[in-house]
Amino acid sequence: MSKPRVLHCITVYNGRAFVPQAIESALRLDQSDAEIDILILDDASPEPGWSEELAVFCKERGVKYYCTPRNLGIPRNVNLGLLTAVKHGYDYVVISNSDVVYPSTLMSCMLRTAAKDNVGSVTAWSNNVSVYSLPNSDPNEFLPDQGVVDWVNACMSGHFGDAAMDIPAGISFCILIPVSVVKDVGLMDPCFGRGYCEETDWSLRSLAAGYRICLAPGTFVFHHGRGSNLDAGIVSANATTVPGNEAIIDLRYPQFRDQVGAFMNSGILEKAHDDAISNIIKSAASQFGYTIEVGWIPRQTQDELTVRVLVSPDGSTSGVEASFRGFRMTVPIAGKEIGESVRTFFGRDPVGVNLLDRGMITSKIRDEFSSDLIKTLRNYPSRI
Repeated sequence: MSKPRVLHCITVYNGRAFVPQAIESALRLDQSDAEIDILILDDASPEPGWSEELAVFCKERGVKYYCTPRNLGIPRNVNLGLLTAVKHGYDYVVISNSDVVYPSTLMSCMLRTAAKDNVGSVTAWSNNVSVYSLPNSDPNEFLPDQGVVDWVNACMSGHFGDAAMDIPAGISFCILIPVSVVKDVGLMDPCFGRGYCEETDWSLRSLAAGYRICLAPGTFVFHHGRGSNLDAGIVSANATTVPGNEAIIDLRYPQFRDQVGAFMNSGILEKAHDDAISNIIKSAASQFGYTIEVGWIPRQTQDELTVRVLVSPDGSTSGVEASFRGFRMTVPIAGKEIGESVRTFFGRDPVGVNLLDRGMITSKIRDEFSSDLIKTLRNYPSRI
């Protein structure tokens, strides 16, 4: 049986700082389960010399490239990708932003979810995609590395598999659509101008046609967020959407906001967030180990090579915080000794214990983990 053909479209507007990384990441995509062609859609980037530079970059790497004669805006630029996929007989089309890093198994993960009954689109999980984001304290610091993205995706894939979560609307930062659905539902509506909300309109049209709009929690794609749209002036630094385009959605689909509210209040997404982060932190502790840090103020570090478990010296909280590469969660204590609870949660001893401040809990932790101490109490500076 032949593999499905996928046209992977990356929409570009300026982005010299991040577009090459996205293309290099796309070139690493595993083609075991699909034949993947990459198409760069440059929407007449105005940055001097960038389009010419990008054309050469794509030619050298064997990537298809097209630059529009004038700026079309996001919906029309996306439609070029959708129409190309229809015209050339592809089975699936991916529409993606250019400020992303893909896991190498992206297509295998998304296609398994797309194979479920009546799926009209599959949106990947990320760190900066509205409500479909895994909370992270500093994703641009902790997550953009290719190896980290592959690792987080493996955690998600191993835990959620090919699960399909029905959602109110997809987001085209990285969305996979069967070409048969494009033929049935049609293109993005160009009335959304320079962009924002066009995929919401398309999703709601798809739902009305009987298709499912799904999130693939087993797939993670890193997203810098709004890079091209800030360059384009579509949104300001403090904005997240375009009010005029939201007004179109409100007019066409007056029940949509209530549907989103019902989805958010259902607890489904919150439970998935908790499960995902718990799995990331447990997996990291299993592979890299964890340290316990007892102190009033966590030490500042970007060097999170192991899971950090932060404990208050007086034990005043009902849980302790565990963190890894910006992902954070509370480890429940449930009336047990802190050391016992942490050991039980991670299923192993820590690789080290740091005692930074005195308190009721400090002595207990020191006695319980005496063989694991790597730092002990120190005096504060005598002068400033």
